[in-house]
Amino acid sequence: MKPRWHVQLWLVAFGVLSPMLGYANPEAPGMYDARNMGMGGAGVAHLNSPAAVLHNPANLVEAEASQNQSAFTLLAVKLGGSFAGPDEYQESPWIAVPLPFWGYVEKASNDFSYGASFYLALGFGGGYEDVKRYGTGKPCTYDPSDVIINDGSGGVTLDPDAIDNDQCLSQGREEMVNMAIFELAFPFSYRVTDKLKLGVSLRFPFGMFEQQTTEDFAGAFTDPDSPVGSYGLGFTQVTSKMYGVGNPGVLLGVSYDVTDYFTVAASYRTKTTTVMKGSTDVVLDSNMLLAPAITTFGGLPVGDYANLVNSIPGVAQLVAIRNTDDLLGVAESIATDIDSQISWSTAEAIEFGIALQVTPSVLFAMDWRRAYYSDSNKDFIVELKEPIFEATGLDRLGQTLNWDDSDTISLGVEWNFTLHQYLRFGYSASNSATPPAYTNAFTPPPADYQDSFYVGYGAQVGKWILDIGFNYASVEYTIDQPYDSEGNPVDTPTCRAGQLVKSGCPGLQTVESYFLGLSANYQY
Repeated sequence: MKPRWHVQLWLVAFGVLSPMLGYANPEAPGMYDARNMGMGGAGVAHLNSPAAVLHNPANLVEAEASQNQSAFTLLAVKLGGSFAGPDEYQESPWIAVPLPFWGYVEKASNDFSYGASFYLALGFGGGYEDVKRYGTGKPCTYDPSDVIINDGSGGVTLDPDAIDNDQCLSQGREEMVNMAIFELAFPFSYRVTDKLKLGVSLRFPFGMFEQQTTEDFAGAFTDPDSPVGSYGLGFTQVTSKMYGVGNPGVLLGVSYDVTDYFTVAASYRTKTTTVMKGSTDVVLDSNMLLAPAITTFGGLPVGDYANLVNSIPGVAQLVAIRNTDDLLGVAESIATDIDSQISWSTAEAIEFGIALQVTPSVLFAMDWRRAYYSDSNKDFIVELKEPIFEATGLDRLGQTLNWDDSDTISLGVEWNFTLHQYLRFGYSASNSATPPAYTNAFTPPPADYQDSFYVGYGAQVGKWILDIGFNYASVEYTIDQPYDSEGNPVDTPTCRAGQLVKSGCPGLQTVESYFLGLSANYQY
C-alpha cells in the first residue's frame, strides 16, 4: 500500500515492573504506537513507522524517508481482587507509570530498510497495600493462642475446628508481583516486487521479575490435591528480585498490495524464553509462629550445637555455623539471599490483516491475531536453587497458570479531515488467556469476551509526525461461590486451606485502566 502520508505515533507500553493488566491479557491490542492505538491495534497491513518492528517489519520499506521515533505512554491502572475469600475484595491504589519507546529506521534504498528498536514486549502483575487477611474466608487466627487449647493438665493441642482458619493481621502488608520482558530488536525490510514486501525482526529479550508475596508454607509439605490447613499459622512472606537474558527470536512479516488501495499482510512471531536469576528472601518474622520465637530465643548462641547443625545435609553448603553464632543469625543465613530463578516465555503468535483506502481521505484496517499462550505459559514458578530447600520440598514457590490461547480482532478507521491532520477511531475484542481456575489478584482477569474503544489524532508539521492516542479499558469477572447439597459454602479445587498458593478463589476480580500515548517521529 502506498499512502500519501506517514503518520507515526507513540509506543503504548506499560511501566517498568508495573502491571500490564489494562486488558484481559498481558499484551494489549493497541500497544506500541499512538496511531496504531487510535485505530484499535489494527496495523499489520499499513503501519510503517519504526513501531512496525512489533507488528510487521515488511512495511518499513514503504516509508518515504529514514525515521527516528520517540514515544511516551502513560498508563494509569487500578486492580481489584481478594486474598481471603469473596467477602474480602479490595482494590489497589491507582498506579501511574510512564514508559518510553525508541525506534530508528534507515532507508538504505527504495527497496531496503533496516533499523533498531527497544520496547516492552509484555508484562503483568500489580501491587496492593494494607492486606490484612489471607486464606479462603474462614474464621480468623489473629494470634497462635486463638487456636491453642489447654488440656487442663499442662499440655496443649491445636483446636481441630480451626485447622482451615485464615491468618488475620492487625497491621496490613504490601503484596506485589511484577514481571516485565523487554526486547531489543533489529528489523530488516525488503521490497521484492512493486507489490510484495518481506521483513524480519531479530529480537533479543531481557527480563526483570520482582515479588513480595505471602504464601502458606505449610502447603509445601502436603499433596496440593489433598491439602491440610495450617490453622492460619503457616503464612509467610517471601521477596525476590531476578534479572536475565532470554534466547533470541524473530518476527517475520509479509505485505502484498493487491491493488493500489488494498493490502493484505501477515506476521509470525516465534516463542522466546527468558530465564531470570537472582535471590529470594524468606521473611521469618512475617510468620505468626516464628515472630515470637525469634523475639524470645533469637539471641541465644548456638554453642555446642554448631557441629550438629553443620552436619545436616545442605546446611554446610549454605552457611558455616560457629559456636558463637546466635539462632537468629543462623536462621537468617539460611532464609536470606537464596539463589533463585524463574522462567517466562513470550508466546508464539500469528497475525493477519487488511488495509483498504476507502477514499483518498479514509483508511480502514482490520487485524486478527492469535497468541499461543497455552504452549508458553503453563506455570509461574520461583525455583530455590539451594540443597536445603530442595531437600525439604520448599524449592518451588508459585502456581499453575495453564493459560488459554487468545484471539483478538481489531478494527480501525483513519480520516484525513484536512491537510496533514488525522482523526482515528478503533475497536478491539478478545478472549482472556487466564482460565477461571488459575486466576488470582495478580494475573490478568478471566474474560470470555472483552471489548474496548479507542480514539486518536495526528498531525504532520514539517518533517515531524506528532500523534496522540487514548483508550479506556475495564474488566470485571466473578467466580461464583460453590455450595454443597445442604447449602454450605465449599472451597474450589484450586483454592483450599493449606495450599501453598491459591487461585480460582470465589469472588470478584477487576482491572480498570487509562492509556495515553504520545509520539514524535522525525523523518529525514
